[in-house]
Amino acid sequence: MRDRLLREVDRVMSAADGLSVAQLVWTPAANTANSLLVLAAHTVGAAERHILVNIAGRKPGGTRDAEFAAPQDIAGIRARWDTVKRGIVDVLDNLPPGRLDDDLPGPVSTRSVQAMIVHAIAHAAEHAGQAELTRDLVKQRDAAT
Repeated sequence: MRDRLLREVDRVMSAADGLSVAQLVWTPAANTANSLLVLAAHTVGAAERHILVNIAGRKPGGTRDAEFAAPQDIAGIRARWDTVKRGIVDVLDNLPPGRLDDDLPGPVSTRSVQAMIVHAIAHAAEHAGQAELTRDLVKQRDAAT
C-alpha cells in the first residue's frame, strides 16, 4: 500500500514536469477546477494529513486552506513532497503488528488505520487523474495558439 500511495502522489508531481509557470498556474474553465500547482500542493498536504497527522500523530506542515490559496512555486512543493514522502515511508514501514486494525477517530466517522491508508491512496489517485488531464488541456491550449 505504501508504494501505491507514493506512486499516485508522484504522478501528480510528474504532471508538472517541463511546464512553464504560466502553464502551472493555468486553471481550466470548469467550475471548481484547480491549477496544477494547487493540485500538487493539496495532494502533498492531504497525504501528509492522512498518514503523518492522522496515523502518526505528527503536527501538520500546513493547512488545507493554504494549499488552495495563492499559487506556490513547484520547487517548494517538490521539496515538501520529498520531506513528506520520507515521513510516509518511515511511518508505514514501522507500523507495529496489528496497528492496521486500530481505529482512528475522525471528524465524521471512525476509520481503521488500514481504511485511512486506502483513503489516502484513492484521494491521491483522484488528483493524479485531474493533474494529468489538466496538463493535457494546457498543452493542447498552448499548441493551438
